[in-house]
Amino acid sequence: MMAALTSCGGGDIGGGVGEFTTVSASAVAKTPRLESDVVKGNSCSTSGSTGGTIETDAIDVDFTSTQLYSSGALNLVISKVTVHYTPVNRATTPDIPDYFLNTSQTVAPGTTATISVPILTDAQKIALLDRTTLPMPLCSSTVFEYYVDIIFEASEPGGNGKVRTIVAKTNLAVADRS
Repeated sequence: MMAALTSCGGGDIGGGVGEFTTVSASAVAKTPRLESDVVKGNSCSTSGSTGGTIETDAIDVDFTSTQLYSSGALNLVISKVTVHYTPVNRATTPDIPDYFLNTSQTVAPGTTATISVPILTDAQKIALLDRTTLPMPLCSSTVFEYYVDIIFEASEPGGNGKVRTIVAKTNLAVADRS
């Protein structure tokens, strides 16, 4: 008895790679670990923290579309990016809600697009500072660490019409790095 497995495209083939009708896609974060400063440029003294600014931190992700066949490959369109955070230690690190970014980025077959993705926004930093439980203390050695999944939702107009997810991974360490 013989079994044959074939693929017509259009599935997740594992490892964060999405397969479409005429191309496959992958994404790789160019920064494997982002060390985020919750308040940039502040000064610490015995009386506490003074000055500084709260700014969004972003990293670049290489999103690659690879042709499956020698001709007839179609563009991919990225419609949404979700940034998902998992605390490394839930007992000492607070949750960060997912961050969503709607977009309309086209990636041609056989090319790599470098996409800047906000990994920790100014609003998320303020929320970490203002928490009633497990707040981020300024001028301390506290570090909140997260595993981060950057999830791209893409489709292939003219292909089978299905939306696939392509995942890039990075790590995030948040602290007051004055």
